[in-house]
Amino acid sequence: MTDLWGLIVPIIVSVTLSLAAAAVISRSAASPAQAAYISALQGRLLVVEAARDDAELRIPKLEARIGALEERVHELQSAITEKDRELAGLYRRLDADERRLPRG
Repeated sequence: MTDLWGLIVPIIVSVTLSLAAAAVISRSAASPAQAAYISALQGRLLVVEAARDDAELRIPKLEARIGALEERVHELQSAITEKDRELAGLYRRLDADERRLPRG
């Protein structure tokens, strides 16, 4: 254990000095840069929050529009089905009429 103290003491001293230097640097030199960075982040956050709020306000309108469009699509599909039935009936009548005509 006494042999390790020769290694442990310099490591403890260097870690302590590194932490102290980091604390001093973070309070003095980096402070204006950090303040500017935080200010820029806050400004961006405000922009993102505003965009989010706008999107949240549009969601109910878009959901209502989607509902109306889905209903219209259903109506159009029903109309297409009805037209297809009518067309098939007309083709059957045409075939029946052609069979009744004399061939000559």
